[in-house]
Amino acid sequence: MASALQSRLASEPRRTRRAALCLQIVLLAALASCTLLAPAGSRLPIALVSIAGLAVLYALSASKVLQRRGRISEGAAAVIAWLIAPFFLLLVPRGGGGPPAPRSPDDTIADIADALASESDERQRMVEALLDLGRRTVEDIMVPRSEIEAIDISADWDGIIERLRHTPHTRMPLFDGDLDRLQGIVHMRLVANELAAGRLTRDRLREIAARREALFTPEGTTLDAQLLRFRRLRRRIAFVVDEYGDLQGLVTLEDILEEVVGEFTTQPTLAHLDFSAKPDGSYVIPGGVTLRSINRVLGWKLPTSGPRTLSGLIVEHLESIPEPGTSLKLGGHPTEVLQVADNAVRTARIWPAPAAGD
Repeated sequence: MASALQSRLASEPRRTRRAALCLQIVLLAALASCTLLAPAGSRLPIALVSIAGLAVLYALSASKVLQRRGRISEGAAAVIAWLIAPFFLLLVPRGGGGPPAPRSPDDTIADIADALASESDERQRMVEALLDLGRRTVEDIMVPRSEIEAIDISADWDGIIERLRHTPHTRMPLFDGDLDRLQGIVHMRLVANELAAGRLTRDRLREIAARREALFTPEGTTLDAQLLRFRRLRRRIAFVVDEYGDLQGLVTLEDILEEVVGEFTTQPTLAHLDFSAKPDGSYVIPGGVTLRSINRVLGWKLPTSGPRTLSGLIVEHLESIPEPGTSLKLGGHPTEVLQVADNAVRTARIWPAPAAGD
């Protein structure tokens, strides 16, 4: 009887997961009801029973004891199966109602264990990332000013046309000689229409950019506040400015969403970030690249609690502007400064951190 019940639970894992969730909700409701409605003398015993039931469920799920073969796991699976069974039978099956696909009896216990798992690791990471949005600011993820891809309306017109034809972006800032003189945001769909019709001129490009004025946000704005602002204003791009109004960087809606769900747009590559891989395993990296981008692409763990760019991390570590050829270690990674200009590291060469014991 118990074996047949377990096999049926295993044959419909989605229904079993919903039944397990219903069981947890009932236990939580019972705990709350006992605390609020039960007589004073009965609250504690009933509450302890409810807490014990929840603790057993979560302990079994966390320890994954049900996924191990043996008498203990089989007995625990049988008990849990009987607890879930009433909810399982009450729930209406999803789908076409056809006969369930046959499953191996060996998978029964593991499937019940999966059904009891409250959250997947990926979902837990997403929840943690959502909570983290209120603690992090736009400076943590913004594209630094030196790395912003934008169009200078005063540049050579043929060069502008070439760039517009080959840009991978759907929107680009337009400025006049200096990024502090932003003209607006150019939407590539409108530009493509004008190019196809042969009507695109400098003045027409200015008109397109003026349709969408640049949005500015102050340093220190938390990511959750910026996300809500993007939603309220129906915008996707904002420029980060300091207390003096000087432009520091650019943050996009996609950047914030990717902090929660991970990369869902084009995956950054070495070429995209101007990384240059060398035969000895090292990488030549521009100093303006953010540490988070380096960690994400290369799978490293350079410190991100302080400076946000590679140049900033090197300068902070040395406490001075380095000379070309200076060697140091960043988070265990041997590093050599290659180029320095305008009081900043332009390029550096970094090797993977040696393995433990090397």
